[in-house]
Amino acid sequence: MVLKQVFLCALVVLSVSADHPLWRKLEGDLSEEPEVELLQEVNEAYRLPTVTVPTHYNLHLKTAIHQNNRQFQGTVEIFFNVLESTDTVTVHNRRLSIWKVTLYSVSGEVQTELESPEFSTDAETEHLAIKHSSVMEPGSYMVKLEFNGGLQDNNNQGFFASSYLDNDGKRHYLASSKFEPTHARSAFPCFDEPKLKATFTLSITHSKDYNAVANMPQDGALIPDVDDADYVTTKFQKSTKMSTYLLAFAVSNFRIRTSGYQTVYARPNVYEETEYPLQAGVDILNALSAYTGVEYTKYMPKMTQIAIPDRGSGAMENWGLVTYGEPVLLFNPAINSYRTKKNVDTIIAHEYAHQWFGNLVSPDWWSYIWLNEGFATVYEYLAAQLAYPETNYWDLWAVEVIHNAFSADARESVRPMTWNAATPSEIAGLFDTVAYDKSGSVLNMFRVAFQDDNWREGLVSYFNSRELDGAVADHLYEGIQFAVSGKDVLPKAFNVKDVMDSWTTVAGFPLLTVRRDYKTGEIVVSQERFYSDRQLPNDHVYHVPYNYATKSTPNFETLSFEWLSTKATKLTTTIPAEDWVIFNKQQTGYYRVNYDAKNWQLITDALQQNPSAVHVQNRAQLINDAYNLARAERLDLTVPLNLMTYLKQETSYPPWAAASSVLTYFNNKLRGTSQYQYFINYVTQLIQPIYSVHSVDSVPDTETTMEKYLKQTITTWACRVGLQDCITRTGNALRTAVAANTPVHPDIATVVYCYGLHQTGQTEFVWLYERLLASKNQAERAVLIDSLGCSQEKEFLKSFLMTSIGSGATFNFLETERTRIVSSVYSASRVGVDALLEFLSDGSLIDEFVSRLGQSTLNSAVSNIASRTNNVEELEQLEGLLNALGEKISANTATSARTTARNNMAWFNTLEGLVAEEFFGAYTQ
Repeated sequence: MVLKQVFLCALVVLSVSADHPLWRKLEGDLSEEPEVELLQEVNEAYRLPTVTVPTHYNLHLKTAIHQNNRQFQGTVEIFFNVLESTDTVTVHNRRLSIWKVTLYSVSGEVQTELESPEFSTDAETEHLAIKHSSVMEPGSYMVKLEFNGGLQDNNNQGFFASSYLDNDGKRHYLASSKFEPTHARSAFPCFDEPKLKATFTLSITHSKDYNAVANMPQDGALIPDVDDADYVTTKFQKSTKMSTYLLAFAVSNFRIRTSGYQTVYARPNVYEETEYPLQAGVDILNALSAYTGVEYTKYMPKMTQIAIPDRGSGAMENWGLVTYGEPVLLFNPAINSYRTKKNVDTIIAHEYAHQWFGNLVSPDWWSYIWLNEGFATVYEYLAAQLAYPETNYWDLWAVEVIHNAFSADARESVRPMTWNAATPSEIAGLFDTVAYDKSGSVLNMFRVAFQDDNWREGLVSYFNSRELDGAVADHLYEGIQFAVSGKDVLPKAFNVKDVMDSWTTVAGFPLLTVRRDYKTGEIVVSQERFYSDRQLPNDHVYHVPYNYATKSTPNFETLSFEWLSTKATKLTTTIPAEDWVIFNKQQTGYYRVNYDAKNWQLITDALQQNPSAVHVQNRAQLINDAYNLARAERLDLTVPLNLMTYLKQETSYPPWAAASSVLTYFNNKLRGTSQYQYFINYVTQLIQPIYSVHSVDSVPDTETTMEKYLKQTITTWACRVGLQDCITRTGNALRTAVAANTPVHPDIATVVYCYGLHQTGQTEFVWLYERLLASKNQAERAVLIDSLGCSQEKEFLKSFLMTSIGSGATFNFLETERTRIVSSVYSASRVGVDALLEFLSDGSLIDEFVSRLGQSTLNSAVSNIASRTNNVEELEQLEGLLNALGEKISANTATSARTTARNNMAWFNTLEGLVAEEFFGAYTQ
């Protein structure tokens, strides 16, 4: 076959030239979030003057994207009010060529031309100052700007171009927009700040063979272009009042699937994959309308979802036109797994939640972006759960959101939720873990503590008071305060603002330390800010909602709360000395908990005797808390490692998800060392009982979503530690699939393909590679790329790496897929790291690698190789690579790589390393 010949040709080329490796999610991303310097002072010169405000835009654009013409033309009429006498109206402009400006006064429907004023753009602030020759008194005006611009090249910013291949291999081009946070100004001059809302009337001239879609429905029939019969103009209805960052449009030749007032747009050759997201959109929007008590259609007449090729895996909540990367919208049950389906459900829910949180009420300024993203993160899970209760998506909340937030929020340099910014880069930097996971965790904590009915009543008050306007945190507090007054859900003498500000305006989160007096029953509970790598004095007091369960009263389902509003408090109880105590029932609170040694032992004993005596979310919490407390040197490392031995009886996913993160850490530290086998023995003993009841090579019809998550976790570890039954079954399943030329069930494909390659050869590798080239589904392609990186044959992996820099129709990879090939190779195993080392050491390939994939990909590859360097031999290989690369990488990159590798080796002389080594050795003996 041609594809096989091309692939094997690449292999031959490599065999006479060089070798190389790269990454994969299987063993986790070993890199840590960069430290950021906390600077609250911002340059307010980037903000627009407050003497003018927009009211309406008439925007017309013309594009020839069907010809891959990257230029566009535009005209915008900006209607605005002058609030204070001024001779200048200032708007934003990023790299647009303004060739004509005309200023008008407006009285009712009458527009009177004043002049063609002088104008200039400050490239630094991106302020376009339009200066009238005389003073404009308070009143209504309009400025008309005629301009040209260039489509950005598939960078998911502003007005940008994308493309796709049809079934005949012909490339088609499209243009779409993504304006959040500061990119509307690159498509048309505008007041590009979130509070400066206006209405929009949009029209787009485009090829008659293409269609245009925007926030609002089309207004009337297509209008033929009088100058060119090959073009038509699509005009859209006047929009709801909204921020510039929410305006959206796309021009393409996509097909459309419709259900009521909802539609899905996608390229024609994936049309079949739009059926599920359309129905999910209907179900989830109905669930959110019912939950909020505010009907979506009160403000917007339609909802469109559009799948943009090669956009990555993100999405954007534009009001009435939500844009997605294909992997998180399109779904084909024949080839996409339960995880893809979960991603589709929850990301639709996230973007649809924004229709209320961000679109109906927008942040007054980006410092309050958590009012958008925090709420959307909560309802990403909650709305999906409401729409599809059988999935139990909410069971994933703590392990996917709270635990992830903890990791980023435990650094000294982290910012608080409310944090100012001015420049575009500063604003973009606010879209981080704090904005999403930390803010979502804090908001959900208060949702539960204040009670969901009160919370919903407060949100309705918030929506009603701020609809179609901007909001600051105090506006939310006022709505919640209205709902909870007299309900006895607040700490005495404090209001909602006091309580919530103690979390939103201060960085980090608390550690509650619980000390028991086993003779008197008294409990002392204290709070301090938790840091992952240090202990520092801190006077701040968080208002912490807490509760606890005991062995005698294991009332985990009852979620009532007391408040810790001081640094410490003493509780008088009659808890028997032999009872365990567990704080933070169901881990609804955003804080860690530490206990005295005896209580940790009581908890460990209870879990080993009967895990179901403790709520499943608290079992996950205990693993995550104990491990991270040990890593912060606040708890003996043997505590979490002993506690986790109960996992032999654990049959639920959340605790295994928490444990998998712990096991991944030690796997990465110990692989390639003399201690690794002891760790393998430890893991094997934990997983064998649960592995024996889950089939790695079949999918029962009765298997639930959470059972699928559990099975994939357990079987991945079983194959990773070399359990022979797992390796044999995956190998046989892959051979069977190849022989029948039929893919395995998508819910087991990740494990079967990856570990099946450990026991198979060229035939199976080429079969998976050809499936990759033939696939048009980006989510499936990602699974196949990651699976190919699992091969244990270096020559195959180097050939695979060669395809990442290949060109021509044979190598039909998206740019994001090319870098994923690299990461799939170095992430799967040490064999892949070795392959990448050899590949990057080949001087004849490195220039092409950088040219095709970019310097950042090379730097990342070097960094990840260093992160996976654990012994003297591997350090020598790293040194050889750094020497071979020479000036191809910076001195800082090389120094950082050497430091990382040496720190890995020095870990065995740290307290953590010594205790882990002793524990695993003693445990298996």
